[in-house]
Amino acid sequence: MSRVVVTHDDGLATLRLTRADAGNAIDPQWVSDFGEAVSACAGARAVLICADGPAFTVGGDLKHLAARLDDLGQALQEMVPDYHRGLKALAALPAPVVAAVQGPIAGGGLGVALCADIVLITPDTRFVAGFAALGLSGDGGGSWFLPRLVGPRLAAEMLMLNRALGADEAVARGLATRVVAPEELEAEAQGIARTLADGPTVALAHMRRLLRESWTASLQQQLDAETAAMIDCGATADARVGVDAFASRRAPEFSGE
Repeated sequence: MSRVVVTHDDGLATLRLTRADAGNAIDPQWVSDFGEAVSACAGARAVLICADGPAFTVGGDLKHLAARLDDLGQALQEMVPDYHRGLKALAALPAPVVAAVQGPIAGGGLGVALCADIVLITPDTRFVAGFAALGLSGDGGGSWFLPRLVGPRLAAEMLMLNRALGADEAVARGLATRVVAPEELEAEAQGIARTLADGPTVALAHMRRLLRESWTASLQQQLDAETAAMIDCGATADARVGVDAFASRRAPEFSGE
């Protein structure tokens, strides 16, 4: 049975972690299934990531790693590069990504949510790296995303001292968008993802790219990139629909073109 599955509904791809019995722990099959699932999201107008069970993901499968203590480096070599390729592909998708996170999200599994643009969490959600307790330096892009989202001091504390962030602090620090009731999590996240899937696809793709590139671009580079993106959007049917609808004081109906 696949540990990560994808379904499609009128432009919305839902990527679901399904290894609930093991806390959606990451093992070689999970990594392979995740990469295939991300590839299957190509062409979607928006992506929703959610998970079965009480934990979004507990991170690496420690039972799998404990069984490979004599060749632990090789076991990590068999998983981490492929996992990172999947995360890189997820971050590079032109479609906006929404994550619905419940319960703990830990270790390299943090990367799945860190690649999302909008992250909804529940009151019991806890973000924790946990690598230092294992004698490992960390994967999943945490050393890149965390300093940019929470700042370098807190990022160091999270990675080096295993500092956990609860739901309210995660929102305050920029790791999550907002806290919602557990029974409302998926419906709320799906509603947001649906809104994005029905939105101006080309414009949203440019927004996602511009926001990410702004972390390393100079002001002039960013202004030039915004200019090029605006001109590109101006050639789309959605821009014509949006401008006309706004001028006519009616709601736009975007086609994604």
